Amino acid sequence: MIQEVIQPEIDYVLEEGPLLQPVINEEMAVIETQGNDYYLDRQSGFESNARSYPRRLPIAIRRADGVFVEDMDGRRYMDCLAGAGALALGHHHPVVVEAIRRTLADGVPFQTLDLTTPVKDRFVETLFSSLPKAFADQARIQFCGPSGADAIEAAVKLVKTATGRRSILAFHGAYHGMTHGALGLTGE
Repeated sequence: MIQEVIQPEIDYVLEEGPLLQPVINEEMAVIETQGNDYYLDRQSGFESNARSYPRRLPIAIRRADGVFVEDMDGRRYMDCLAGAGALALGHHHPVVVEAIRRTLADGVPFQTLDLTTPVKDRFVETLFSSLPKAFADQARIQFCGPSGADAIEAAVKLVKTATGRRSILAFHGAYHGMTHGALGLTGE
């Protein structure tokens, strides 16, 4: 029934191609000649004052590779933020880039909540194989989420449900993500 209802929409998208077109390269070439101040001014016009990194580190990033980022004025920095901790292998690591290309080519979605895919199945199998066997035999995945903040949210819900308690102990200055619950654990 559902397939019959949405099939015309699917056919339309397949015939017409992507609904969003990428930015034209010539346009980007013009924009990329601007310096840090140009982008920081635009950012302050588009985004709220909730952003904190640009006030402490006033740069606009042009490119990144490995552990380095380069700003729009051509200065290189070691990226000690590492994508808020998500880039343990650095920017554009060849193994990660190849895995992303393969996944995109296969048409597998990156986020399926708790639905499974062959990619998720391989990830879970690899994760369990890295654990001590006695533990892995009893372990169960609680949540494969799209971000660390989602994992923190799930962990907080699990702990509150399991203990019946409403309070969570957190350390001042710790970073757990940008969702409401994760920020509540940050202590700032």
